[in-house]
Amino acid sequence: MGPLSAEKVEKLSMLLAHMSVERMDGLVDLANEMDPGMARMLEFCRYGADGAACRQFFLPLKDAIGDRTVIEPSRALIPEALLVPLWSWISADLDPEAAAEAMDAASTFSHDLDDEALDEARVRVANTIIETLDELKHEPKESKRLRHQLGVTDFEEVRSIAGLLISVPALREAMDGLPDEIEKMDDEVCAELRDRYEQAIEKQPEAGVWVLLMTMARVQKPWRMLRVFERIARRDDDFLLTHTDMSGVGEALLSDAAFYLKGFQTAPTTPEAVERCVEAVTQFAAVTVGMIREIGIRKDGSWGKRLFALRTSASEQMGVIHAEARRLFEHALPETMSRRWTKETPHPGDAVFDQAEALCGFLYRVKDDAARTATGNAHAHLLDEFREMSEQAGEDILARLRRNVSEDEEADHQRLREVTRFLDVLGMRETGEVLLRRAAAVQAA
Repeated sequence: MGPLSAEKVEKLSMLLAHMSVERMDGLVDLANEMDPGMARMLEFCRYGADGAACRQFFLPLKDAIGDRTVIEPSRALIPEALLVPLWSWISADLDPEAAAEAMDAASTFSHDLDDEALDEARVRVANTIIETLDELKHEPKESKRLRHQLGVTDFEEVRSIAGLLISVPALREAMDGLPDEIEKMDDEVCAELRDRYEQAIEKQPEAGVWVLLMTMARVQKPWRMLRVFERIARRDDDFLLTHTDMSGVGEALLSDAAFYLKGFQTAPTTPEAVERCVEAVTQFAAVTVGMIREIGIRKDGSWGKRLFALRTSASEQMGVIHAEARRLFEHALPETMSRRWTKETPHPGDAVFDQAEALCGFLYRVKDDAARTATGNAHAHLLDEFREMSEQAGEDILARLRRNVSEDEEADHQRLREVTRFLDVLGMRETGEVLLRRAAAVQAA
């Protein structure tokens, strides 16, 4: 596909600007499968010449780029927000020649573009970055200016990007043919991943850790990457591993656990928040328990100390959620208390009722994972207490109906249906249905 005129680029850019991000991404993915040149053309029009050049330059690292506020750190080794200021630095000051090469590649819409031709420029830029950052250690004012320019507090992430760029040739070869998703980690797969790792470090020693990390991003259960360690380190606990470049996998998993921990810092009181928090608790439990099961985590080891500190924090957070659940439950079902301190009885649609119902549903859905956050006994006890109180409230209403002492039978029937909603979300649907059938029988008698 030949070059586009400025007029055609402008028209296509205007058209693409009216498409949603999801639809545009899908269109680019489809184009990549049919004609990579067309995909580059779409990206050129979508992001502009400079933006397209930036994306082309960092293309081999695309699977490692992400927003750590919304996805796990292990799948966002490179903060997406850092690329634009970094590219501005590269193109304006660090290596304008490399930027020009990327620009030429991004504006070449032929099907058979050789992206590997940019590898030399990538390695050159990476080495210049490292050299520059080393020099800035002795120039605090210039270091501060560059940190401000890049929008970073330190240069750790910038150095990581440089390390990845240097490793691109070895990474490309080691990752070639690897499935996009690795579902199982049996002996054969682990042996193959070990071979790929050793292949990479033989070509570029610094590439080893990046091969492991980028491979882990494709593993369905990332903590199972620890199975590869035994074959690499010849030792199945974390003492040796945390002193090698392979410790990067453990660090990434611990970062993921911390990421999930933030996902249930506050009590979820809406259906949307419940979904997010359930996922966070489930994944936190999976990562932390998975690490312990896959490899011997020593409590006095560096990983062990951090892992158990995370579990302690999880326990504390769940304790706060338990307290909020109790408060909302008592407000939503005041009849469960021995002393009613409010004359108002909340109903569905009232904030306190809906919030309590959502939070009780959350407690039930994470009951199996609660023990993994070191709150199992407290969690199970609270669930049992709420179940007993809800069931007793239903029995009390039924008793009034049966004895024909109800002041408002229709209101009692309605309230019974409301109480059974709590039994339902607490995992006692059958108990609630029995109560409703018994009430119906009383009404029909």
